[in-house]
Amino acid sequence: MLFDQVIDKRVSYRKFTDEKVSDEDVNKLLDAASKSPIANGAYDECRLTVIRDKDILSEIISEYQNLTGKTKDPLFDSNLFILFSSKKDTNARYEDAGCVIENICLKATEMGLGSCYIRGAINSIGKDGKYIEKLSLDEGFYPVSGVVIGHVDSEIPPRKHEIKTNFIV
Repeated sequence: MLFDQVIDKRVSYRKFTDEKVSDEDVNKLLDAASKSPIANGAYDECRLTVIRDKDILSEIISEYQNLTGKTKDPLFDSNLFILFSSKKDTNARYEDAGCVIENICLKATEMGLGSCYIRGAINSIGKDGKYIEKLSLDEGFYPVSGVVIGHVDSEIPPRKHEIKTNFIV
């Protein structure tokens, strides 16, 4: 698929089938993530955690629901969640996460998979989430954002978005 086609087709999916994303496909997504730009080239200050364990996914969902009082599933019943963690204490952690997750989303689109950037739930739970203990993160690292990925039943038609642009000549 050509890059412009990938850009045109990329949308956020919030409904996935039960079909498991293959290990081979996960590796392709992780390869795309590794090619992302990272502030100051500090790749050693970033971590990815691939979560398929239903108990941990359920714990994240429950923690979010208990903290916010909301009943929705913030992971949209996905069976694959890739979590970006950082030990940076500056806004660069969010910029890094955005770049990494966008590369994953674009690769997922190219591969015919659906994806959705997950930031709000992770930020709502914060650095002290109980689920974090189960992630085996290196000391000083904590979750920033993530992306759910999965197979989808049907394509969502792309929407026309426009960002107002000022030109200074």
